[in-house]
Amino acid sequence: MEKDLESHVDDVMSEHGVVGVMCTDDQGLSLIAKGTANPATAGFVQNLAESARKLYPDSEQQPVICLESDACNLLIKSQNKVTIAVHKVPS
Repeated sequence: MEKDLESHVDDVMSEHGVVGVMCTDDQGLSLIAKGTANPATAGFVQNLAESARKLYPDSEQQPVICLESDACNLLIKSQNKVTIAVHKVPS
């Protein structure tokens, strides 16, 4: 599984504008972090995803969180017990 996860993260990292990717487990532990993604923030990222799920408890789809700044956009989503955070440069 670790090789598959690393392969998927490498695919995301190769997308235009992506400068960092991190995946966490459902306990908030970093599974992998590349580029500008800081593994020390894994717990915060997972907590944001969990809080977003609580805002929409009846939704069948997991919400996507988008944090925007002048320097970076951060997209967060959970699926199948893994939370992914993608750092992108603003377009």
